[in-house]
Amino acid sequence: MKRLYRTALLAALLTLLLGTRALAMENTMLKVGIKYGDDALFSANLYNFDGLGLGYEMGYFDSERTFVPLGAQTSVRAVSMTADTNVYISGGASYRNAPSSYSAVIGAYHLELDTRFETCGEAEEAAQYENSFVAYLSGEYAVRVGQYLTKDAAQEAAAAWDGEESVHVVSPSRTGVMVTVTGSNRILFYFDCGGLRSLAMRPLPIEDETPVTWFKGNRYNGSFEYQRVTGGNINVINVVDLETYVKGVVAWEIGANSPLEAIKAQAVCARTYGAYSTRHSRSGFDLCTTTDCQVYQGVAASSARSDQAVEETAGEFLYYEGSPVLEAVYYSSNGGASESSENVWGGKVGYLRGKIDPYEAYIAPRIPGYKWSRTFSKSDLSQRLANKGYNIGTVTNVYVSEYSPTGNVVALTFEGTRGTKTLTRESCRTFLGLGSMRFTVSGGENSGAYCINSPKTLVKSLAGLFTVSGSGAAAPWSGSERETYVITSSGISALGKSSAADSDSFTFSGTGSGHNVGMSQWGAMAMAEQGMDYRDILQFYYTGVTIEPRR
Repeated sequence: MKRLYRTALLAALLTLLLGTRALAMENTMLKVGIKYGDDALFSANLYNFDGLGLGYEMGYFDSERTFVPLGAQTSVRAVSMTADTNVYISGGASYRNAPSSYSAVIGAYHLELDTRFETCGEAEEAAQYENSFVAYLSGEYAVRVGQYLTKDAAQEAAAAWDGEESVHVVSPSRTGVMVTVTGSNRILFYFDCGGLRSLAMRPLPIEDETPVTWFKGNRYNGSFEYQRVTGGNINVINVVDLETYVKGVVAWEIGANSPLEAIKAQAVCARTYGAYSTRHSRSGFDLCTTTDCQVYQGVAASSARSDQAVEETAGEFLYYEGSPVLEAVYYSSNGGASESSENVWGGKVGYLRGKIDPYEAYIAPRIPGYKWSRTFSKSDLSQRLANKGYNIGTVTNVYVSEYSPTGNVVALTFEGTRGTKTLTRESCRTFLGLGSMRFTVSGGENSGAYCINSPKTLVKSLAGLFTVSGSGAAAPWSGSERETYVITSSGISALGKSSAADSDSFTFSGTGSGHNVGMSQWGAMAMAEQGMDYRDILQFYYTGVTIEPRR
């Protein structure tokens, strides 16, 4: 989970989110956007996983997220949902424009019987013509016949029609979706409710087995919804119950073979976050599948261990002062200290308080990329700033101008030949793509120097300076001390001397990976290995929370 919120989001929206997300808790089903926006699909294939699916039934989800069957079913295990337009099929794939060679064509113009039907069964009885299929159109059923690439061709067929029922020509719709047999031009069903409802496909189980469906190389439980509201391509949504969703998330987010108590902590976070998320509500679903929300790629990565963690915490959520936690955020590692939300995203949230984290250190050698370093030349930094509209000329110096009480960087200042620019909060990390907010800067004017009271007050030597011992005695620095430290008001010590010597570049050296707010996943694993349970973990990383069943 990587959160890229901008300033004041958490604080400004806290009251609003409490109301809207409380409504989301009433749902036992989540809508997870798999393909949408720029990644929406012209045609989306489904395939029943071997031994766990026996075709599909067509329907839609109502406002309560209850599946409403339309009476249409198919035993075909490989189906495709495609935008209503002419379709060219080549190598099992569907194309809007004709490729150099193709094996079949689906024409988007049809003949439609003038009679409408109240039930799917009545329509199926009437669909006895060659190449006929049932269409569900905003609450009514129709029967369509034939496929034609042009309206003229369809009109010619209508003029020659000699069936018992009269017909008319129908053209492709901006909100229509066809269900076809994958790799062929056989239409099984058609759905168009003008964008007010969306086609849903529910896998049919074999006996009492839970159906599993292949989509884009991943295996999913649950049903699928196909949103085509304003024309163009189709948004593909996995509609799945909350606990099944959590089983998918924990396997990807913390690993299916992590310590059990750490997975339990992750499960409670994922469940709480998933139940209240409304980030994508304007797009017609709740959550995406990436680190922008929570990583979710179906159920293939789950193990008996990760499923156990979810089942043993089933129905448990994080609460703070009697209300649900709306931002159960987490990250990979913090490098030694978590951070308060206002120092990262600008909004103060009571349960997202920064604190020194002693646990990651136990397993730091095993954490990938825990210690990191990136070096930038002055010209590179100058160009990066200019690209963002910060025209301060050639960079001459970079320094940390403010640390948080836990020792994380919350202000980073660039000095140039034409001015200065100070970055604050999370931009200190994201601007340069750094691992975390816990870092130091060396090089340039700071190379080999010591900071006294302020990052801008530098001395090249400790000669003539005084040191204060642990007993409070002051004495001139003798040069015999092995290391020199700066002690902050919070009692945190940090080595004061820069290690770089290249005055033409700056080196950013740090620890940790992520935004530092909320739970450290590696810290959770370390705590679990130290014998602490998931409640200990959650109550350490989230200040003042309780873990309770849904209220």
